Amino acid sequence: MTQPVPPQQFPPPEPGPAVPLTVAAAEVSIAAMVFGIYTAWLATVTALVLAPFVSFGLSPDPSAIWSTTPQWNRDVDRLLTALEQLARAGWEDAARQLGVNLPFDKSDPLLHDALQRTRNLMVRTPDEVYKQVIKELGKGHNLGETPDQLAARVRRVLDVNGAENWPARAQTVAVTEVHRAFNFGGLAASQRIQQREQRPLTKRWDSKDDAAVRPAHRRADGQLRPVSQPFLVMDEPLMMPGDPAGMPANVINCRCKAIFGRQ
Repeated sequence: MTQPVPPQQFPPPEPGPAVPLTVAAAEVSIAAMVFGIYTAWLATVTALVLAPFVSFGLSPDPSAIWSTTPQWNRDVDRLLTALEQLARAGWEDAARQLGVNLPFDKSDPLLHDALQRTRNLMVRTPDEVYKQVIKELGKGHNLGETPDQLAARVRRVLDVNGAENWPARAQTVAVTEVHRAFNFGGLAASQRIQQREQRPLTKRWDSKDDAAVRPAHRRADGQLRPVSQPFLVMDEPLMMPGDPAGMPANVINCRCKAIFGRQ
């Protein structure tokens, strides 16, 4: 692994106000989109899993979840298309900071890898829901519950406003993935510019100035790295805020960004 250079501090140029507004608006729209995806998909899952109970009074069938995987994957791809636009915004913001006209390239390998990692995380949802339904049914069977009671357990898991708190989950996905896409768009652009100019560029960790910032990210504020080397946050190397390779506690709901410059 490339060893990160020691942390440095430097005063960054202030980003223009349009960028935070764009990202904040995207959080709202993506959260609504993800919640809509959850709502439609969970309705389909509920109907299929409970079909044996509704039709014949039998126990729910959790294996029916697997037949909804194509629907879920199509919706994930629709989400990725929206996130690609956030990556474009991050790319263009980095190019603006560096004073370079650089057309967006959605096929950039670094950017493609970051979006693919997001897809890999999101497509696990049917498996996670299946395991949760199995867990609830197992509890019910151990208690000798009736099909009526088992169906109620399933409904609590799959109700979009129920015990699993799907609205909060949609918000977490939106915050995490909007900022991740934006940040990796900027990283991809900065590395492309560095390669083209053959001169070293830098990135500075820039945390939000509010009470929601986790202490480790507040301490990372101002940390300077070459664009090709990782930040060091919570003793963990992160190429950018929200790096999907990081620990969940270090990247989920992260709203930090990077400011780019020249040495």
